Amino acid sequence: MDQLNKYDQYRPYQRNEELKLTRITRGKAADPFMERGTIIGVGRTFRVEKIVGGGAFGQIYRATDLEAGLVVAVKVEPKSRESARLVLELSVLVQLIGGKHIPRVLYSGELGKYNFIVMQMLGRNLADLRRIQRNKHFSQHTSVRIGVQCIEGLRDVHKLGFIHRDIKPSNVCVGIGEHRRILYVVDFGMARQVRRPNGTFRRERSYASFRGTTRYVSLAVHDRKDQGMVDDLWCLYYSMVEMSEGGVPWRNLTDQDEISRAKRVFNKTYSSRRMGKPFDAFPLILEKLTRTDVPDYDRLINVLKSCVTVFDDTIDFEWDDESSTQSMEFME
Repeated sequence: MDQLNKYDQYRPYQRNEELKLTRITRGKAADPFMERGTIIGVGRTFRVEKIVGGGAFGQIYRATDLEAGLVVAVKVEPKSRESARLVLELSVLVQLIGGKHIPRVLYSGELGKYNFIVMQMLGRNLADLRRIQRNKHFSQHTSVRIGVQCIEGLRDVHKLGFIHRDIKPSNVCVGIGEHRRILYVVDFGMARQVRRPNGTFRRERSYASFRGTTRYVSLAVHDRKDQGMVDDLWCLYYSMVEMSEGGVPWRNLTDQDEISRAKRVFNKTYSSRRMGKPFDAFPLILEKLTRTDVPDYDRLINVLKSCVTVFDDTIDFEWDDESSTQSMEFME
């Protein structure tokens, strides 16, 4: 993980030979990569408390910043061919420092067989929060607020020339404490730079491998085309449909071709029951955008706000009394 050297202010690395490590397996159910009570960091130290999340590429721990006394999150991944994901994620997060909807990076390093990033602790993800709602969907106003904040977050990512490529409810988390009304876009392990600092776009590839989560990706991804900024917004659109309606028509399908066909039909026939008629304009705007177009984010936000009589982003969310800020689980 030597590529991280230019981010020295967010680490240094530590090789702690006394750290007890287990065999490399994946996810929250796997053997823990770090034992409870492990102290990590040099200069600034953190005590690992417990594992709170896991996925295909690693695990997330709750930890304590021993200097500040704050609860933080530690994302840990084995050093392997996939470890470049964490390098990329750190690079993007550092460049996005200051973004309202991006978790703050506090420190990074390596421990034995593992790389790690210490970052701001967040609450639960939107997929989990939707599932614990009585009717398995959010209110119209909450769905609009989610969409608006996600667009704001994506605008910051796209300004850097990056696209996320895996926007979905489980990759959006709520803040905790004074930040509980703020949503955060997480997991940049599949991000890709599509526009150079000089404003030019990378040349389109004739074939692009499938990147993203099948349920939410755009039709361009199904067609193995290169993704642009608009494809993040298609992911958001399908996510909003799921969160407002309680599901998408292809939720029980597993074959990618069948899902692609279902989305093509859906795009031509769907009119939202819960979001209202103004929401129908959202996909129509996306359909007119090409891979190298920069979306009109303000226009999309205004479309969403027009779905409700009064838009208020200062009130508590409907899940604020459901322990949403008591755990961090931003990986599937």
